[in-house]
Amino acid sequence: MTRWLPRASLAIASIVAPAAQTQTPQPAHATDQQYNRALGVTCEHCHVAGQWKDASKPAFTTAQNMHRMVAALNAGALDEVGEISCWSCHGGQQRPSRLPRESLDAALAQWPSALSSAPESRKLTMAVYNVSLGVGCDHCHSNDWKNVDKAPMKLVARMNGMFTEFPKYMPATARTQCWMCHKGTTRPQLRPAGPPSP
Repeated sequence: MTRWLPRASLAIASIVAPAAQTQTPQPAHATDQQYNRALGVTCEHCHVAGQWKDASKPAFTTAQNMHRMVAALNAGALDEVGEISCWSCHGGQQRPSRLPRESLDAALAQWPSALSSAPESRKLTMAVYNVSLGVGCDHCHSNDWKNVDKAPMKLVARMNGMFTEFPKYMPATARTQCWMCHKGTTRPQLRPAGPPSP
């Protein structure tokens, strides 16, 4: 009589126990929460909870494209220069920060008087570089302004080439600028400075 008791318990348990919900396994990036920290969001910003492969949210596709862009830039234009990550541009925000207007105006006000006849577009471009990288003109230029021998000057064309890559991956409304990654430093930050928050 005691032999059938375990079998009966299992049969009853299978009738009473609720059916397990079908959930897709969490994506690999869920364990280190790199996207969460980089964008300051929860998993549900991109994903439908429990349905991790569901691409119905626009942020899901955007995140996939951004992931491809970071990989392409690191393997291409940034190869042997230094890499970037989602954190480099987003820095804990859904939208990357923009170049502060007051900083740009201050850089334009410091334009060398010896170059006052330069076209306004050149003044603006140089001021954007200075503020974005937190440097002065001498970072790229020597006394001979047209000399291209300094290492940072040699990188300008390579870095500007990325602006033709961005539209391949970003939404049509996205507007990129040097500041978004550099944020006033010559090397973009790869990850948060401190330990990850719990």
